Amino acid sequence: MGTTKLTRKEIRSVDPVRETIVRLVGFFQVNSGKIGIAVIVIIALALGFWAFSRYMDSRAAAAGAMLGRGMVFFSATVSPEAEDDPFAKGDTPFFKSDEDKYQAAAKEFSAAAGSFGAGEAGKSAKYYLGLTQLRLGNNEEALKNLESVAFGSGSRTVAFLAKQALANHHADSGNAEGAEDLLRGMIKDPKCNLPKEELGMQLARILAAGGKTDEAIKVLREASESSQIFGSYNQLLLTEIEKLQAAAPSDETPAEEPQP
Repeated sequence: MGTTKLTRKEIRSVDPVRETIVRLVGFFQVNSGKIGIAVIVIIALALGFWAFSRYMDSRAAAAGAMLGRGMVFFSATVSPEAEDDPFAKGDTPFFKSDEDKYQAAAKEFSAAAGSFGAGEAGKSAKYYLGLTQLRLGNNEEALKNLESVAFGSGSRTVAFLAKQALANHHADSGNAEGAEDLLRGMIKDPKCNLPKEELGMQLARILAAGGKTDEAIKVLREASESSQIFGSYNQLLLTEIEKLQAAAPSDETPAEEPQP
C-alpha cells in the first residue's frame, strides 16, 4: 500500500500551531504601537504603586515616631527647674508644669493623627490626644476624638480604651447613666479584650456613688465569679465587696420607735 507524501506547502496549510504563530506575529506587527503604549502604562502603574507604598510606609513611620514622642511627653516629669528645652538635661524630658507637658504632647499627638489618621498609629494618637485634651480642659475636642476612636473602625483595643475613658469622663461630669451604659456594654461584649474585672470595679464604684449599693455588690460578685481564683483581680474584688457590705445599712438594725 502506497503512502501519500504532502508537499511543504500542503504541510504548512494544515499545521494549526504554525497558523496560530503566524496570526500572533501579524497581530503584533499591526498593533505594535498600541502594545508598546500598553506596556508603558503597565510599567508606569507598577512604579506608581511602588512609590505610593513607599510614601505610605514613610508616613506610617513618621506617625509612629511622633506618637512615641507624644507618649514620652505625656508621662514626663514636672520640675520647677526645667528649662525651655525639655531635653536640656538629657534623654529624659522635664517640663515646668503639667500644662506645658500636655501642650507638648498634644502637639505631637495631633501631628501623628493628621499624618496617618487612618492607620493604627493615627488611631492611637487620636486616643491619646483625647486624653491629653481632657487634662487641658478642652473637653469638647477631647470627646470628639475619643468618640471617633471608640465608635469608628480601627484597633479594637484602642476603641475599648477610648470607651473606658469616655465612661470615666461621663462619671466625673455627672452623667452616671452614660458611664453605666458604656461599661455594661463592654462587660457583656465577648470581643472586649480589656480586663472585665477592672471594668466591673469601675462600674461598681459608679453604682455605689449613686446609692445603688446592692447592684454594685452584684456586679462585683459576678466579676469575681468569672475571675480566676488566683488572679490578680480576685482579692481586689473581694475587698471591694467587703467595703460595700460594711458601708451598707443593715436590714437587722431595729427601727427607732416613734416618740410619744
